Formats: sequence, C-alpha cells, structure tokens
Amino acid sequence: MSGRKKVPPVIPVIGGGQAGGDQSREDQLREWEENQRRLREQQAAPAQPVVTPSAGAAAVPAQSAAPPAVQPSPSAAVEPATSARVAAAGYLPMPEFTEPDSSDPRERLEFYSRGIFAVQYAARANHERAEQQKLIGLGLRLRAVKEEELHKTAGFDTFGDLTEDRFSIKKHQANNIIRVLGVAQALEDITTQELKERPLRVLVPILETHGAQAVRETWKEAARHGNVTDTALKQAANFLGYAPPKELPGPEKKESGQKPAAQPSESEKVVERIRALAEKDLARARREAEALESAVRELLEELAGNLE
Repeated sequence: MSGRKKVPPVIPVIGGGQAGGDQSREDQLREWEENQRRLREQQAAPAQPVVTPSAGAAAVPAQSAAPPAVQPSPSAAVEPATSARVAAAGYLPMPEFTEPDSSDPRERLEFYSRGIFAVQYAARANHERAEQQKLIGLGLRLRAVKEEELHKTAGFDTFGDLTEDRFSIKKHQANNIIRVLGVAQALEDITTQELKERPLRVLVPILETHGAQAVRETWKEAARHGNVTDTALKQAANFLGYAPPKELPGPEKKESGQKPAAQPSESEKVVERIRALAEKDLARARREAEALESAVRELLEELAGNLE
C-alpha cells in the first residue's frame, strides 16, 4: 500500500454561502467540469523518458535535435472526435471508485460518503443535460418528419396520426416541441439545465423578432433570480425590452338595431355557477376555479397544437 493518502473526490457545493455565494449554479458546474478535465489530462499525460547516452556515444545537446512532428492519420481528419464532443456536451464524468488508505472506520466512512455525494451530484447534472438534449433531438427529427410529410409514406393520413401511433406523442405535443426547438438550440451552449417545453414558449416570439442572442440574454437574466420559470422569463423579457407589445383593444363598434345575446354562453354559465358557489363555500369555489383554469389552459395548448 502506498504511503501517500488518497484524496477523496471533490464535491462541488451549490449555494454554499461562501464569499462567492452569489455565483450561479451554471458557473459552478462549468468550473467543476473544467477542473475534472484538467485532472484527466494530467493523469493521461505520459512521462517523457530520459535517454542516457552510452559510454561510447557522444553526448548530444538537448537542443540539437527537435522531436519529429506527429502527422495526423488520414482518418483523423474525417473521424468525429467523440471524446471531445462528449466533453463539450456538458456531461460530468462519474467519479471512479477508490479505497481510502486509512484503516480508521470513521475516516473510511467519511471518504466513501463524499464519494457517494459526488456520484449523486454527477447523476443529477447528467440527467438534466440528457433531458435537454432529448428535447433537441426529438425536435430535430419530428420537424424533419413533418416537413418531408413522411407520414404519407407510412400510410398515415396526418402527421399527428403517425406521432401518436408510432411514438406515443400527441399531435399538439409534437408541434409544441418543434415550436421551441430553435429556442432550445440557442440555449444549449450556455446552460446544462433541463429545458422544459412549456417555459420555452415564452422565448419563441423573442427568437423570431430579436434573434438567438436576445433569447440567451433573457435566460441569463431570469436565471440570476433562481429557478427559471415561464413567469421569470416573461419578467426578464419585459425588463430587457424584448417582450412583444400588447395589442390595445380597439373601440367597440355599435350597429344600429343590434341586440345583445339573449342567452349566455356555456362558459359564462360555468363562471356564474362558481360565483354563486363562492357565496356559500368560498374554499370549494376556489378549488373548482383552479381546476377550471388548468383544464382551459390544457385545452388551449391542444387547440394551438392541432392548428399547426
């Protein structure tokens, strides 16, 4: 057993309350990745052999001969650098298992505990990045299938019929993924966080009007305040001046002889029923109103997806 004590894996601390405690989660994650990359390069660097001249050979000065240049193989120019792509993709290498040199049970437990925390951290970070890349990967392929109208090749009447039957993805879900694809691609270089489809819809008009850089600036501004939600993105877009202008209602035109609707619509009936319930049971009325709001939001998303 070596006399040098093995150093347990370093665990990146998020929001540890240090002097740089306001550093964002992404900055700390990238710093962790960079430190791991440098460590792997140092471990992989081969030691340079020291050549000792024989007794009968003349000593050659170290500067007299330069090492021959290494020519890249022909396949290296066309072969994708898989390891470089994986490193650039933002995935953390899983810490390798090592045993502590100490025989003290307390120190051994501490060593293994830190390793467990490091593995859990890497797994969470990699899961978020994988979900982000999943959204982009699905979007690229769904868009290609839709644009090329490949559902006809498989004998389906519509694009939605194909996605739901073959991939268990409803039409409105597939269309929403395609809609936010450009936003996700604009963000993948600045964050390894999971990108969810719903909040990204806020950034779609910003991408179309102001471009990818405006999308990235809006995301960074929203991320300064913690978890990135659709509300945070809307507020950041408004603060930076990227929010789309709201259309003001025009003057109502009154036609002579026009009579108001005699019967209220079904939606108005539901609202009036909840209002009447509120006079008797406010808590129950609030629950029903929230359930109605959720159902209406889901219906609007489905209708928007089916119109594309």
